[in-house]
Amino acid sequence: MNVAPDSEAALGLGRYVTTVARLLGVSEDAMYHEVGDLASAYIALPTRHPLFTEYDLMLVWDERHGWAVGLEIDTLDGPVVLSYLGPDQLPTPGRIRHFVDEVVVGNCPGQPNPPRCRSREHLADRLAKFVTA
Repeated sequence: MNVAPDSEAALGLGRYVTTVARLLGVSEDAMYHEVGDLASAYIALPTRHPLFTEYDLMLVWDERHGWAVGLEIDTLDGPVVLSYLGPDQLPTPGRIRHFVDEVVVGNCPGQPNPPRCRSREHLADRLAKFVTA
């Protein structure tokens, strides 16, 4: 996306991620977001998956694939993703909560592979709307 950190899109991403985190009962110190060549976000989830109890769970977002739940495993390839929400890059916070709720009880909502690369053409405009929401 490559927008300035003080742009409406960057501020909107911050609001959006904070709203999602609050809905999941996650404090602001357990989340972050950033903009740059690739906008992304991270939320540490306060629960574990029933099949992978030794690993913490995380909710991650990037502008290419949207939201995904993954395991906090230190690998060179990045997180081990359990499920991608898809297909919308910016679903409602309620939809994200439902997705996370389903994953943490052991269901397999969403999809196992990254969604097809979606157009990011209007993403900055969509994010900017969260500033006034």
